[in-house]
Amino acid sequence: MSDINLETLIAYLQDELTAVDRAVVETYLQENPHGRDQLAEAQQLLDGLRANAGGLADPSPSLLSRAQAAFRQQMKRVTERPSRTADLQFDSWAQPMPLGARGVGGELQERHLLFHEGDHDLDLQVVNEPTADAVTMRGQLLGGADAPELEGIALSLRRLATGEERRGLTDGYGRFAFSQLEKGDYLLSVALQSHDMVIHLDAPTWAHPLRPDDCP
Repeated sequence: MSDINLETLIAYLQDELTAVDRAVVETYLQENPHGRDQLAEAQQLLDGLRANAGGLADPSPSLLSRAQAAFRQQMKRVTERPSRTADLQFDSWAQPMPLGARGVGGELQERHLLFHEGDHDLDLQVVNEPTADAVTMRGQLLGGADAPELEGIALSLRRLATGEERRGLTDGYGRFAFSQLEKGDYLLSVALQSHDMVIHLDAPTWAHPLRPDDCP
């Protein structure tokens, strides 16, 4: 049996196939280990679309095609694909903070970071979730007037201590989000057309800055 295409696997995951077509897919998955890898890829893609496009349930074929190509580019981990480290341009925690701008218990709950690389900027907001001892990362990829379309660009967020990887996709405005992240060192890779934009987020990114009365 030939490979089942991505659209069929997504329809399978969304329970949109007829009973006959569903049985064909399940037989294919049982008989082909490669098929299970394809299904995992389809699930990652669907999760990314839902997370970054407001619960999108019916992604367009063009978006699926671009997203599939971007995800496969990352999953192959082509060693010769160039990567460039983005430069930090702005850090809200490095700015003077007036009284009253701090969060509960004198700690900032949000941090705003701006990175630049080539023709792109990446606006990143890290939001602490004190009750869950976790963080949410929300971002937006911005390009110049001649930049390619920003929809469907694949992102990979890897926790360096464990190798655990989360994947996402930008929406039509270049936005993305990762939630319920444990604090630690991470590497964020953005699969641009010609190279990967890489951002290293170390553990202090998630820590709160010192309050004035904590300083020596």
